[in-house]
Amino acid sequence: MTELPQQSPRPGSGGKRVLPPISSEVERQFIQDLQENVYVEMARLNCPDQGPDEQRYIIYKDAFNKLIEHVIAYRPLMTAIKAEYENCIETIERGQKESFYLSGKVKAMAAEQTTLNYYQRRTDELQHRMAVVHADNEKLREELESLQETQEELDGIPEQDVDEVSSKKSKVYTLPDKLIPGLSLEESTDMMCLQRKIEECQQLVQNLKQSKQTRYAPRRQKEQLKHQLASKSKAKEHVSEQNLHLKARCLKLRVALDTLKAYYKDSQHSFSSFSPAEAVALALARSGSKMSVNSADTATTFDDDDPTKEREAEMLLEYIEHFNDLFEEGRYSDAAMHAANSPKGILRNPETLARFKAIHVKPGKLSPLLAYCEALMSSVPAVGILPNAETSLECVKSALQEDRLDLVTHWIAQKRLTCSEPLGHLLYNYTQGKNTDIVNKCLPLAQAVYTKVGAHIQSAVCMCKQGRVRAMMEYAHNAKFSKDAYVGVLVACPTLALAEVLVQPYGDSNTPVLPVGTVVSELLRTESHQVGVQLLDKIHSNIQKGTSHPSLKDIVFSDPTTNIHAWLQIIRSCQDSGLYDVGIELLAAVTVLEAIKKATSSPT
Repeated sequence: MTELPQQSPRPGSGGKRVLPPISSEVERQFIQDLQENVYVEMARLNCPDQGPDEQRYIIYKDAFNKLIEHVIAYRPLMTAIKAEYENCIETIERGQKESFYLSGKVKAMAAEQTTLNYYQRRTDELQHRMAVVHADNEKLREELESLQETQEELDGIPEQDVDEVSSKKSKVYTLPDKLIPGLSLEESTDMMCLQRKIEECQQLVQNLKQSKQTRYAPRRQKEQLKHQLASKSKAKEHVSEQNLHLKARCLKLRVALDTLKAYYKDSQHSFSSFSPAEAVALALARSGSKMSVNSADTATTFDDDDPTKEREAEMLLEYIEHFNDLFEEGRYSDAAMHAANSPKGILRNPETLARFKAIHVKPGKLSPLLAYCEALMSSVPAVGILPNAETSLECVKSALQEDRLDLVTHWIAQKRLTCSEPLGHLLYNYTQGKNTDIVNKCLPLAQAVYTKVGAHIQSAVCMCKQGRVRAMMEYAHNAKFSKDAYVGVLVACPTLALAEVLVQPYGDSNTPVLPVGTVVSELLRTESHQVGVQLLDKIHSNIQKGTSHPSLKDIVFSDPTTNIHAWLQIIRSCQDSGLYDVGIELLAAVTVLEAIKKATSSPT
């Protein structure tokens, strides 16, 4: 858009330029289009005509921005108006948030008395329980004293008299009148046998509950299914009648079409005395609404449905029922293989995975979920379809829970997983607290997953964790890392080796990847803040040995991103760590730099 011509100052305006009015046809057309666009967007988003609404506010805000961009002459004034309105709206929103926070705080303070009442009630209950426990302890103490007195009496009596006294005082235990059904006397008194019976009963109860949910249904549901089946049958009969009617109509049309083709092809011989309509009527009367000989090749179009499709559906149902039987019988390995090789992948779904995941087994036994995941991955070459990202994540999680990192390595190497960023996070977090061997095996897997999904920063962090700093720099250079990306890698892996590489030039550039001040400042914010001090100490040592060209003063002068406050924090850290020489040199350089800035910024 071209700028509107500026008008000369009008009389009485104080010499200021008066803004031109919007009077041209182009401007009016723009305003009309903008208003129509606002109405269309509000109608599309169902915005109310009145009252506060966020969507309507966004629509008008976007329209106002377009108006500012279009009308150049009014841009400063309209921008100022927009800023004032946005500040006002932000203030109102901030007030609403503070009001919500204060209302919650008031509710919490109001509930303190109720909480104190609950605590008092709980205190009374605990005191009552303590009284009961004290009473029981007193009773047990009395029984213990009685037993001790009896034992002392028995110690002073001869053995024969002891036997008589003990036989009198001993309690006669009798066997129960009835034994446990299904168990003999020896089994009823064997703790191991009773424990096995309890486990069998628990497994039986679990199977019954599973059968109740999967194999049986309430009677009312059966009646509902009957009504649904009856309604569907009626609908099928109606559709079948319509289908027969349409077939008959199509046959008639086919006869008419064939007749017209023959009429226009041999009109001079066979149909010389008939019109087209009479020829069609005669053909329909002769054929008895059947297809003519010329259209016999299309008769198979109206055949009934292929019965093989119904047979295929029956086979799928039988396959699912067989899987349910294997699952309910506890043959989870067979059920897992059966589901993984299901036709058309009908059992390779999240529901089947959830059923295996819901089974809990004792430690040391094969997990049914892991068995299903192994079968699922083994069938990938035959099926030709990878499991989705969620299923892949659950499979890897089940393998890691069983410490089967070898399975995960095989699946990733054979490309049988759908890689995702959460999968990389899972492998990376698995290394926490593990030994060096597990870490060295798991980090390359996480790196491969991150690289495949394009999570370059996480992939670079995995390389640094493995000590491959040079390889990480080459990877970051090819991925065109920004300075923020390098800072993110440094914060995630704060090591001295990485810090030394980042403060040096890389590739064809003559400037370092990150300034020294930025690297040290970021390291001081982490738990490994001592690494930043070690970096400055090593740079200072190299300068004294003559192996480093830029001095600390040049480093400070050539760093435009680190402000004075960051340098002062670095200087304090050096002094706290005993690097007084480094701190003094940095302080001198920062002081000179600050004086130069003040001198250049002050008016002459």
